[in-house]
Parts: sequence; structure tokens; C-alpha cells
Amino acid sequence: MEVHYKRDLNSNYMILTDENHSENNHEVRMITENRIYGFLPCVRQEHEGCIKYYYEITGWQSMELLYGRRKLNCGQLQNLLRELEKALESAKEYLLDPSHLILKPEYMYLNAEPEKLYLCYYPGYKKEIRESFLEWAEYLLGKLDKNDAEGIEFGYDLYQCALEPNFSLLEVLHRHGRTEPDRPEPALQPEVAIPVQEEVLEKTGSWINFFKKKTKKPQMEDYLAEADRIGSGSVLFLKEQETVKGTECLGASKRDGLMLKSRNPEYPDFYIKEESFLIGKQKEHVDGCIPSVTVSRIHARITCTDSLYYIEDLNSTNGTWVDQIQINPYELRLLENGMHIVFASAEYVVKI
Repeated sequence: MEVHYKRDLNSNYMILTDENHSENNHEVRMITENRIYGFLPCVRQEHEGCIKYYYEITGWQSMELLYGRRKLNCGQLQNLLRELEKALESAKEYLLDPSHLILKPEYMYLNAEPEKLYLCYYPGYKKEIRESFLEWAEYLLGKLDKNDAEGIEFGYDLYQCALEPNFSLLEVLHRHGRTEPDRPEPALQPEVAIPVQEEVLEKTGSWINFFKKKTKKPQMEDYLAEADRIGSGSVLFLKEQETVKGTECLGASKRDGLMLKSRNPEYPDFYIKEESFLIGKQKEHVDGCIPSVTVSRIHARITCTDSLYYIEDLNSTNGTWVDQIQINPYELRLLENGMHIVFASAEYVVKI
């Protein structure tokens, strides 16, 4: 599965190329002709025998990036599970096989406020939903705030359920209860109905058939005892995650660093010596904050490899320009002394 990113006018796309042409006409029509709740909007294009799926991701952040430096609390975890539940209900409504959902953090996108989850449904991908969910649940455990006892208990119970041959995601949500008052469920149908030809299909099964009740709820004390004995796997989230800090700054580095000189006195200059330096307007989640309404919350990233500095746009809404050329999302562009960088409307000059 080949993936790359492109910016077209005011929209950003994640593009997946189907090399094996493994697709179902019904699936393609459903995901391209409907706006399905919880699914990334998709367009299919074919050129010279090559099939590409364009998923619009404008203004959204991947889960991998958004939670790179944050911790999950219990409420956020429950919200993600509710969003996944609604997406699976959408798959059932449109007779779509959930094994084509890519439950990997780099392919899962979120609105920052509120955190609404968007999944990539790719016909060229196939993996049992149980296996995909187990891997995603393990990833979530590593992101939990270890000081949130309720979140730890909820996450541990969730992971233990996922380890069973049959488990019920709906039962897990019901057992822990909803933290929000009941609200009308969002309509699964598109706001503007698009005619679709009726097609009789044989259902190959439902994700609900994978699930069964779990009888015993593990206690928090049991988990903590297990955490003392096990140093990896499902208890990764109890450890201090040093990987983020490790990529932020290399203490043994001898580089002189890089400076981004602001052309606007209202915006700060940035002195960069770190391995990875995030730029955006969401102060608590970036290294360099630009207080501009046109700059995205997490807008761009400066990275250093072998003493060379690169810039990449992180799927920002208004884009990033290097010497008047707009770069595609996640495209690495080498920085040189004197270059002009524009983050939306904030202009900087590179000093090396």
C-alpha cells in the first residue's frame, strides 16, 4: 500500500494507490457517493490502469501527530470509543466490511475541537477487525495518563476484553457508562442525498458477531500487581514515555542550530537546536507558538538529520510556503540560509 500527500487549491489529501485492484464495486460506490459518518471523504481516480483513492484530510490532524505529546484521560478514551462505535454502525448501515478500516494512528484523523474521529476505509486493505482493534487498543494504553486512575482502570479493562477470543465493544461502553448526557445521534445519511442504484448483496457477516459479554471485571489492584511483574506489552502506559523527549533534544549534539527570524514584530523568533521542533498556535502542544488566527494549532515541523534541517507542513489549513512555493503536507523540504518561510500569513527568514 503506497501512501503520499498532496495539496490541491485549498484542500489536502492523503492518497492511497491500489496496486492489486482489489476492490468491490459496491464498496467503491458507497464510500465515494456518500458522506458516511466517521469515514474520511473519498474520491476514486483511475489513470492508465493505476487506481488511486483521495481522502480529504484538510485541517484535521492524524492521531499519531495529535497525541505525540499528549496524554489521554478517561473521558477522551471513552469519546474515541464512542466515535469508533458510530463508525462501525455506519459500516453496518452501508453494508461495508469493517476489515477494510485501517485502525492505525497515522491513518486515523481527528478534529481538534471537538475530537471527532475519521477513519480511512480502503478497499485494498484487509485485516480482521478484532486484530486491528487489539493493536489500536495497545497503542491507546501507551498514551494514557498514568495519574488518571479511572482512565487506567478503563483502559486495562478494555485491553483485557480485546485479548479475549470474543468480546463486546458495545458492552464495554455500556458497562462503564457514558460521561455525556444523552443526545440525539447524528444522522448517518448524507446531508444532501445522492442517488445510488439499488444492489442486492449477500452480507458476509457483521462486526457485532465478533463480540460476546465478558463476565469478570478486573480490579485496579490486580492490574497494578501485574504491572510490577511485567515490563512491556499492555502496561507500557505506566512507564514514563521518554521517546518524545528523546526526539525533541539530543544532549550530545554539537550543531549550532537554526534561527527563524520573524518579519512581523508581533510574532516571536525561534532558535532551534532540537531534533524535532513543532510550530503552531496551540501553545501547550508545540515548541514554537505563533499567535495568529490563520496558523493551525499544529502547523509545521522542523526536523534535523545529519546536521541538515528540514521543514514539513503538518496538514495545516492555510498551508506553508518555502520561497513562495507551497509545499505538500508531510513533504520534507531542505532549509538553507536566507530562505523565506510563510506559515499561513506569518513570514520568517531562515538563519543558519
